[in-house]
Amino acid sequence: MNVGGSSQYYAPRPVPAVHFYPPSAASPPQDPAFRPPGVPPNFVSLDGHKDGDRIGVDYRRIVRTPSPTPSEAAALSGQKRKLSLKKYFDPEYLKVPRNLFTVIVTVLIIGALIAFVALQSKILDALRPASDWLRDTPGAWTIPIAIMIILSFPPLFGHELVAIFCGDVWGVWIGFAIVAAGTIIGELVTYCTFRYCCGSRGEKAEQKNLRYALLSEVIREGGLVMAVMVRYSAVPSHLTTAIFATAGLGMWTFLIAAFAALPKQLATVYLGVAQTSGAPTDENGNTSPTKTTKIIKIVVITLTVVITIVAMRFLNRKIDAVKHRVIYARRKARQATLLGSGAADASSTWSSIPQDDAEAQDARHR
Repeated sequence: MNVGGSSQYYAPRPVPAVHFYPPSAASPPQDPAFRPPGVPPNFVSLDGHKDGDRIGVDYRRIVRTPSPTPSEAAALSGQKRKLSLKKYFDPEYLKVPRNLFTVIVTVLIIGALIAFVALQSKILDALRPASDWLRDTPGAWTIPIAIMIILSFPPLFGHELVAIFCGDVWGVWIGFAIVAAGTIIGELVTYCTFRYCCGSRGEKAEQKNLRYALLSEVIREGGLVMAVMVRYSAVPSHLTTAIFATAGLGMWTFLIAAFAALPKQLATVYLGVAQTSGAPTDENGNTSPTKTTKIIKIVVITLTVVITIVAMRFLNRKIDAVKHRVIYARRKARQATLLGSGAADASSTWSSIPQDDAEAQDARHR
């Protein structure tokens, strides 16, 4: 509505209480009518509203809190926890290069793990000459330590395979000492690298990736207990180290959590020991696991899986406790970005602001 020749619009007066999150269950308080300066008391707009119902505002300065992005809405509704295999066979999903690469790598990793478990004895027998050389050569124990340090940087992986091999070569205790040294040194190098060299990269990842942001917030609030539980969860340890560093977890807290999670590595080393311990040898020198060995492997794997599930459920409960606050903060950050850029259309809020990486790529391919 044009009043006195000025470009001024009139909108319902906002009620401050509705901007608090989560909104109160009680009815919002009613503010007294406000009349903008220069508007006559008997003014009636073209749509029939009196001046007591409407106030003069600059429409460019009013931007509502942006709606949640698709990933945020899915997290709030709990859909993120539902494992849907259908989307991995959806042609539209596979058209995105990032999604296709993720599916291919996941299939290769699962296939490699299945092949290793099924052919573990044959693989260790094939590596027998290398095992004998490592066992008889002084200082050869530094080789697996160096390999584990290199594999500590994400997205590399393979600590578990090295741990099984160390158990087969040096036995349970010496093998565990080697694996523990490689794990601690490698994780410490990764922590320092991300803490002092990749801080800005971690902040960008937290802004763009919802899962990264939720896990970072949980770690900040949980301290040592949460750090230990995250180390025991299904999240890869070297990835959690990067999150610990960028989320601001102290170095001593990180080291205590890393040492507290070493029993998880001990179980992996013991799998390599149990594979050949007391196993009969044929005329070619190849070993075959006994019934006792198979039982030990099943028990160790079962305990590891149970502990991992318990830790993951604990972590998910903590994420559920903070996700509303984190997602609302992300929405307000997008609103601040819109106000700073002078955006006038609030309907395009989430699509005009950097979203999660996968969502941005999906939007470009539509």
